[in-house]
Amino acid sequence: MNLRLGLRLCALFSPLLFVLFVATQSPAVAAGGVGAKCGGIAGLPCAHGLWCEMRPGTCHVADAFGHCARKPKFCHFIYKPVCGCNGRTYSNDCVRQAAMVNKKHNGPCKKHEGPCRRH
Repeated sequence: MNLRLGLRLCALFSPLLFVLFVATQSPAVAAGGVGAKCGGIAGLPCAHGLWCEMRPGTCHVADAFGHCARKPKFCHFIYKPVCGCNGRTYSNDCVRQAAMVNKKHNGPCKKHEGPCRRH
């Protein structure tokens, strides 16, 4: 009786274990391409040369998900400031993305908006 139950459990869980094994061992699954989900509590990585861009305003959120993005090669000179999650003001959104910094909000950073907030 116990052997039969053990075989049934093995047959039931073996596909799940196989999928978990393949997902954790395969670099193709582990590192996402452009547009792939990244970050989160599992810390899903992006492929080489990409970075994980989070939604604006999700600075320093440990379990936030983002999407893998390519770093821009060229940026225009139009001044439309944005505030990065590092507390630095960037001249426009493209310059911020080139620095691979997530966006806190549109507009320049205020003096007290550093990476370590004062209370």
